[in-house]
Amino acid sequence: MKPIPRNAQTLVETAVKNAGFSDHSDKIVDHLTGAILQIDEYRRHPYHLHTKNNRSRPNRNNFGTDLPKGQRDESMLRNVLIADLFRAWEMEFGKHPVINNKGYPATSFVKFAEEIFYILGVGKIEDHLEEFQSFRAKSLKNFHIQ
Repeated sequence: MKPIPRNAQTLVETAVKNAGFSDHSDKIVDHLTGAILQIDEYRRHPYHLHTKNNRSRPNRNNFGTDLPKGQRDESMLRNVLIADLFRAWEMEFGKHPVINNKGYPATSFVKFAEEIFYILGVGKIEDHLEEFQSFRAKSLKNFHIQ
């Protein structure tokens, strides 16, 4: 797990500017920076329940089992960030972002997503974007939304 750099907000501002967002996109920068910081906090403390005085933090005695060993599944964390990227893109440009097929030149949205994911040290952007689209389509179908 790569720690996020201290200048995460500056990196997000640069990515937003490089993607062609307007000069008045401070809310988008703040929103994306907040999402990155929340993901980083979860990565560092995955079992911290964010309660006062950490009284209900699970441990071996009150959680019922030892914590699992190995790398944790971070697909839902990525999905939250990708949903924020989709939202930011739709807010700025008024259209659904286009994701290129593997092996084809990257679209401007994919380049934007790569810059944001670089801050978190996440690779294979196209795979994650396709996974999110499948997850989103399945979720919307379950709620009978088209």
